[in-house]
Amino acid sequence: MVATTAVSAMALVRPGPIWGTYPQRTDARTLALAVQTAWRVRRERAVFLAALRGLAPDPGTWPRTLARLRRDGYTPKACAAVFRRLAELVQTHLGFAPHDTQHLAAWTMLQGCLVEMATGEGKTVAMFLAAACAGLAGVPTHVLTANDYLAERDAAELRPLYEVLGLRVACVTSASTPAQRRDAYAADVTYAAAREVAFDHLRDRVAHGRAGGRLAWTDAGDPTGGPLMRGLCLALIDEADSVLCDEARVPLILSGQGAQALPEDALRTLLTRAQTLDIDRHALVTAATGSGAATVRLTRAGRDWLAAQPWAAERPWSDLRWREDWALRALTVLHALQRDRDYAVQDERIVFIDPITGRAAPERQWSRGLHQLLALKESLPMPAPQQTLAQLTYQRLFSRYHQLGGMSGTLAEVAPEMALSHGTPVIRIPRHHPVQRRDLGVRVFADAEQRWQAVADRASVVVAEGRSVLIGTASVAESEQLAQRLRARGLRPMVLNAVQSRLENEVIARAGQAGRITVSTQMAGRGTDIRLSPAVRAAGGLHVLVCADALPARQWRQLAGRSARQGDPGSAETLVCVGEGLLFRRLPRWLLATLVPRPPASRWTVGVWHVAMLLDEWAQIRERRALLRQDRAGAGRLAYSGWEE
Repeated sequence: MVATTAVSAMALVRPGPIWGTYPQRTDARTLALAVQTAWRVRRERAVFLAALRGLAPDPGTWPRTLARLRRDGYTPKACAAVFRRLAELVQTHLGFAPHDTQHLAAWTMLQGCLVEMATGEGKTVAMFLAAACAGLAGVPTHVLTANDYLAERDAAELRPLYEVLGLRVACVTSASTPAQRRDAYAADVTYAAAREVAFDHLRDRVAHGRAGGRLAWTDAGDPTGGPLMRGLCLALIDEADSVLCDEARVPLILSGQGAQALPEDALRTLLTRAQTLDIDRHALVTAATGSGAATVRLTRAGRDWLAAQPWAAERPWSDLRWREDWALRALTVLHALQRDRDYAVQDERIVFIDPITGRAAPERQWSRGLHQLLALKESLPMPAPQQTLAQLTYQRLFSRYHQLGGMSGTLAEVAPEMALSHGTPVIRIPRHHPVQRRDLGVRVFADAEQRWQAVADRASVVVAEGRSVLIGTASVAESEQLAQRLRARGLRPMVLNAVQSRLENEVIARAGQAGRITVSTQMAGRGTDIRLSPAVRAAGGLHVLVCADALPARQWRQLAGRSARQGDPGSAETLVCVGEGLLFRRLPRWLLATLVPRPPASRWTVGVWHVAMLLDEWAQIRERRALLRQDRAGAGRLAYSGWEE
């Protein structure tokens, strides 16, 4: 690794004598870099499109085209010439030609930008164009996705195209062995879930790090015992907001076998004593939010009660800090973390549930003994204790990549954060297909019972019209309860949540069939197209019912955007209640009282709802910025919900 300053977007960062055997950036990305990049992209965009449209295919010039790309970098004319050849491959193998907006998105990503491209506009092909161009330039490229399924799917589907170009593509999943990982990172283009790359970089730093965070030069080229990766040259992030925002709220913690914080008997005693507290008088429980579980803190009465107990004089209970800290952990397990909302029980073990996506994450664990306490609470075998080896946030990981690009359908709301935290501007790409979605507004109900009754009524009406319905809920428990209500009406919903997630993307892909009702937790199936049957398209398309009360604006747009993709018809409406979730958390009570009697299309109701979503989005941004500041300051404290592997 070599220390670097600002890297030109045209520069091709490759392992070697110039950039080192393990290239990674050492200077911080700044807002000034984002502004400069955005200005340059807007200035050169017309040049790129003119070059793209003015070139005629000429196979004889391909060697010269590659030579110019490897010499000049990602210049508009060099990329346009390469994209013409790649477009021919897509036409031959996939049966359609990429359109100008896909070419523009690919070129913009290579300039170091995040691209907002509407759902259904062909992001997979745009990502291929960018990754193939970088691979042809000799740059080790990481295409990062939200989960293993998307990484495996895209690598398998696009492998024939890469092979025609003479490029090797590989995939890293959670099941990959160290040897398989090292071989995959040696490929020209590597597809992987973002968290796999993050943990592999942590493993490299633990195993081969030197003072100052540098990696051993002598190890980096070793094919058997050296680092897993070849450095952090270029990252192209699919569903970038999911990775850079939703997954970035807690640190990634690399852990190994460690000593038990407390013996099992002591943990049992701790839970028993915590159950004797009066939760209404001795503690304050804050409701769960869209970005995490509920929280607990002791009141003055609770601290005094703990100090007055006879066992408070015994060691280690006599230590005030130890006593209150462990009491808070036990109360968190008993009263804040709820089964089928924050975690599930599968195969006699605790499985973490991601609070944003609603997906099960069996590889993650709570730190500081919470995972062991949860196992005792559920009468499960005690999991092996872990100790922290290294810690990293996504913000700091991606700041180490020399070049960073990505795309998503929902980035506008977090554009300032992306510029400040990652030095990457957000560029919107115009639509190729006009949107045909009908937004039916927001319906506000006084309580959850009225809301779920209305959801069942609406779903029954829509499927009777020959259409399909996708219902987004906030938790596993809500999805299961709603499914039971629908079955009681003679309907046959498909349920997709953290407990039943093995066929996630297959279920979502079939959600466009006539009469199909799919009940899903929030963002399940993201990145998978919902293809409508001809009958559903003729009847009006997919109808989305957004019933997750804790969604900020960006995630609401992502869920509503599951309908009316690629020019298809569709509709979406939001059903919320004032007694819980986003409205209850963000708005004053007098304002909530004005919402219930109004019709769904009321401008007042819709406006208030959007204000509440923006407030929630800003709160999550502040949370991520605080984590980044803590990480940069070197604070070693671990979050209660820190993710361990």
